[in-house]
Amino acid sequence: MPTLWLQRNVHTAQIATDIVVLDVEADRYSCLLGAALYVRLGQNGRLEAANEDVAGALEAAGFATRSPLSTSHMPPTPANRELSMVSNTSRIETVRASLAFLAAKWIFKGKTLGELIRFHDTVRRRSDPIAEPRLSEFVSAARRARPWTPFEGECLQRSFQLRCYLASHGVAVDWIFGVRTWPFCAHCWLQFDDIVVGDRLDRVARYTPILKA
Repeated sequence: MPTLWLQRNVHTAQIATDIVVLDVEADRYSCLLGAALYVRLGQNGRLEAANEDVAGALEAAGFATRSPLSTSHMPPTPANRELSMVSNTSRIETVRASLAFLAAKWIFKGKTLGELIRFHDTVRRRSDPIAEPRLSEFVSAARRARPWTPFEGECLQRSFQLRCYLASHGVAVDWIFGVRTWPFCAHCWLQFDDIVVGDRLDRVARYTPILKA
């Protein structure tokens, strides 16, 4: 079986016998129907193709290469819990969340998916430890700020805004992208370890994670 590796910005998820491919730089999903019958997904971006024809097709599509790349394709931690909300959030923190959302809206505008993901690289390197109750206070304040923030957009923009607000406190969270098929649908949310942040566990559980950023 020919062995290949995913290209640097390409990520995959297997759902039944189909394989969904996300090309981050192209900002594009592809669904390869029945591909799991001919391609086996391994660890850290490793692929095993059934034969040379399949391997050549993956290379021609720009999904894979014959040489291993120095990059990580580690799967995200499965979500098991929701973050508890608190009712006594401060007015000042709610205002701060609103301002962070508005600033993030302008940062978000016109950016590609790759640019949005890279925006928080420096925050991840300097992330401060945070206790779960403190994180709950921040996310509760963000929830209170939502009705006062116009044009909040779809899940991509909402999660980016919340990520920016948390980053203003030095808190880095994982940005998880998930997919499902028949019909195809993509969703994204934030996670802190195994805790869903700013979303519902029952909703994100419907999706198979494809990327942790």
